[in-house]
Amino acid sequence: MAQNAQNMVNSISVWLTVAAIAVLSTAASAQDPTTSLPDSYKVQFENDYVRVVRVHYEAGAKLPDHTHPAGTTVYVYLNDSDGVVFRHSRNNTRAVTRPAVKAGAIRISSGGEEHHTAENNSSTASDFLRIFLKTENPGSRTMRRLPPNEAEYSTKQIRVTRIALEQHDEQAITAKEPALLIEWPSGDEVWLDAGASRPIANHDPRTVTFIRIDFLTKPR
Repeated sequence: MAQNAQNMVNSISVWLTVAAIAVLSTAASAQDPTTSLPDSYKVQFENDYVRVVRVHYEAGAKLPDHTHPAGTTVYVYLNDSDGVVFRHSRNNTRAVTRPAVKAGAIRISSGGEEHHTAENNSSTASDFLRIFLKTENPGSRTMRRLPPNEAEYSTKQIRVTRIALEQHDEQAITAKEPALLIEWPSGDEVWLDAGASRPIANHDPRTVTFIRIDFLTKPR
């Protein structure tokens, strides 16, 4: 009788543990905006080095609280757009307004986990790529804005360069380290493993820019 009671207690304890894990997993998933806000955040590409998320804030959009992980993120802005208001929660309850951005601009930022809402009070949408780095960051926290005409920037973690191609231009790209190419203005990506090479070309009447991110450290 006592053994049966103990078995029942053990079973209840196991069930509660499993239930708690499931609740925590569901809560974490709900906070990931690619799961909870799929119209605004879509995973475009992902591997061991990087996660590329295409973000779209519709004009007048008000997005509920969601979470972004700690680490370094590269933002590539795909259109001219006005400021977006981020209202932080949890341990940091301040509101921050992202300044207006220009198409082709880049921002590189590293920091802790973020919990916030987002409000696009503009009459135009805001479109950009949120490129989260999964690699080791041996340097200090980074905050750098690169205007569309700034061609190169490096940290111990990554090297960012721009390659501009006029119509009918072609160029062979060789990656000494793993590299991600973002075609602008489309925002499409090309991944190159270390040692790989491939040609890139522009068949568009407009100038096409490739934003190249070389990964200088290994995945965490």
